[in-house]
Amino acid sequence: MKNFIAALFLFALPTAANASPCDQFYPNGKEIVVPNTTVLCNSFFAIVYDDARNANVFSTEIAQERLKKTPRTDDFRADKRIADSPTPADYTNSGYDRGHMVPAANADDPNEMSDTFFMTNMTPQLPSVNRVAWKNLEERIRSVPFKWVVTGAHYSATPKVIGKNKVPVPDFLYKVAFFESGNVAVYIVDNLVPKSQVSTMKLEELEAKLGYKLR
Repeated sequence: MKNFIAALFLFALPTAANASPCDQFYPNGKEIVVPNTTVLCNSFFAIVYDDARNANVFSTEIAQERLKKTPRTDDFRADKRIADSPTPADYTNSGYDRGHMVPAANADDPNEMSDTFFMTNMTPQLPSVNRVAWKNLEERIRSVPFKWVVTGAHYSATPKVIGKNKVPVPDFLYKVAFFESGNVAVYIVDNLVPKSQVSTMKLEELEAKLGYKLR
């Protein structure tokens, strides 16, 4: 029954003023509206996707405690809800990892695990970023009782692109973790410099760079 219910969330909606079925995955249940994007509803998180740039803008999730460790499926695949979705082949010999936005380790069952492997939940990440700083940050986030986590990417005006589907490479990645009280922690990882470390930033400064509000 759980898998059946989760499957109901696998659809796409254009961003609009109306309430989204994915609102539960946003901080305080309030959709973060980014113009000209599509909301992709999944089993335990939502993806806000820029179809024109073929880019993950951010993924947002409820950071509830996971009840069990679920084996990785590694079923990286195109997302059929997006016309020209990135594919695993776009990353082949590119020099970049398929870096998760919502981590696979956050999944609580095989259906949730599989959802994290949609290519729309990936961004091109330097291997030394994805496998060290980003991994360590994911583990740090899981160790703290946050309520929601928004994980996103910032792209330059003319980013480097990879693969047949021209997937843009972000210049930095971020995680904004929300406590139920409303307090937030903001973490940044540079994706242009190998072996980058995690740094922090004020939420207002991040929002100014992104051009939209996260709360």
